[in-house]
Formats: sequence, structure tokens, C-alpha cells
Amino acid sequence: MGILAQPMAQGDNLYIAASYVKWLEAGGARSIAIQDDLTDDAELDELFQQIHGLFIPGGATDEMSYAIQYLLNKAVESNQAGHYFPVWGTCMGFEYLVRFIGGDDILQAGYQAENKSLPLEGVVRTSYLYSDDDIYQTVISRNTTLNNHHLGLHPATYWSSPSLQSVWEITSMNHDETGRPFVSTLEPISDLPFYGVQYHPEKNAFEYATYPHTTLPYEAIDHSPEGVALSTALARVAVHLARTTFERNDRHAYTDPDRFPYTYTYPQQVGTAFEQIHIIPKSGQSEVTRKSYLRNGDMTHIPRRTYYHID
Repeated sequence: MGILAQPMAQGDNLYIAASYVKWLEAGGARSIAIQDDLTDDAELDELFQQIHGLFIPGGATDEMSYAIQYLLNKAVESNQAGHYFPVWGTCMGFEYLVRFIGGDDILQAGYQAENKSLPLEGVVRTSYLYSDDDIYQTVISRNTTLNNHHLGLHPATYWSSPSLQSVWEITSMNHDETGRPFVSTLEPISDLPFYGVQYHPEKNAFEYATYPHTTLPYEAIDHSPEGVALSTALARVAVHLARTTFERNDRHAYTDPDRFPYTYTYPQQVGTAFEQIHIIPKSGQSEVTRKSYLRNGDMTHIPRRTYYHID
């Protein structure tokens, strides 16, 4: 699966949180990085052919890049032509999907849902994501879904948007600290296999960071057996969607690892907001520079403990 790499708050590189990579691996998929600053259509076309699904992670990049909009349009065209291709959006990725279908002004700001783990409300019992009995009981009864967002999709906005209603159904919702409702899960009812969750399922299994020099957790994440089981169950669902591409759509095949390396091969940096991030060079770097960057990616040139804060 391809994972969007976003600009770092400081420096000239991009990054992907390692928890997203591990989450996909827990579901049975490898990943390659999609550089947020790509603008060459031919390269984006080649990259699209290398992946069996697109994963848009959480982050703090408000502007949807040309690259992600191009690939989403490719995904729409592929599915409409009968060539299955799924997209999964987490948090910011959920918001990108909603904006892509409903328009840039579809979301509301001012939600107070930072570092909040919540049970899901109004869960559709027959939904694809929550149909398993144990998963259903977990999400409705435990504070397992970590939210980190100030933007949100109000249910009333969904019900007033024919474009959103034509693609998705709401299969869960939540309320922020002020009681303001927001949609927390969207599942497709159309021929577009686009799934979105406003919360962070990867964090239950793969983010355990503490504040520097303390044992105090950086985030209020549920690491219970039930929370971890939810995380890995949703990873399997996301990867199953990509397996469907592998089985049905022979237009996609990973054939060029030299040009499109696995995400885990990039150098890592450790910190607090994320335990680890992969450092991804921007697209402008030459092929020689990129290969040298990967070859030297053994972390010996990176401070062993660097603290950074990325939402």
C-alpha cells in the first residue's frame, strides 16, 4: 500500500510515522512512501501502478497536495472503470476524503477533540468494520478510539450533502468535549471502496511514547488487550481491501523496489508525539542522492534521542 509522506514541521524532509507502517504490516501489507510534493503526472501514474491501495494517514497538513488529489482521482477513475482500488483515510486522511468528495468547505473547525479516547456512538451493527461481535462490544463500551482533531464533519452537514450521501453511510459518530457531534466512521455504499475513520486505530498497538524523562504517557491511548485487538482487526480489514486489488486487478504490481523502496528502509528518528518516524527525502532529490540516502539510513548520523512534536 502507498502511504502519504508529509512535510516535517522543521527541516526539508518529509515523514511517515512508523506506527502507520507497523499497522499495515500487522494486517499483512508492506508499504511504499508517496511523497507529498510530487507533481509529475508520469511518475504519479507509475507509482499508482505499484500499489494495491492508498493509505492517507493522520497529520497536520491542511492543504491537500497535488499528489494526493491526483491519486484520488486515479482511484475514482479506476473503480468507475471496474478496476477495484481501495483508499483508507485515518484522521486527516478521513478529512481529505470528505473534502475530496464534498468540497473544501465541508468540514467545521473548532472541535475540542484533542487527546481524547472515546467509545463509538451510534455504531451500525451490520457495518463492515464493526460486524465482528467482539469488536462491536469493544467500540461501544470502551474508550478505545483516540481522537486528535479540531476539524470535523457534523452529521447535519452529511445529511445536507447529496455528494457525501451518494458515496458513504455514517457507521459511527461521537461528541467532543463540548457535546458537539462529529462523524467518526464513513463506509462506502457506492462503487468507491473509500473508508474513513476520524480516530487513530494504529495508536493502540504501536504508540507508547512518554514525556521526556518520565513514565507519563504522552497520549491517552487504550493499550488494553481489547484496544490492541481493535487496532489489529482494523489493520486486517484495511489490508484485506488491498488484497482484493491484488486478486482482481492485474493492472497493479510492485515491480520496481529500486525506484519505490519499502517505507521501512528509510532512516528513522525517535521522539514523543510519535515513537518513531521514517524520514523521507523530497521528490526533487536525484536518483543517486535517494539511493545514497537509503544506503546510509542506519541511524548512525541521527541523534539517538531527538524529541519533536508533530500533531
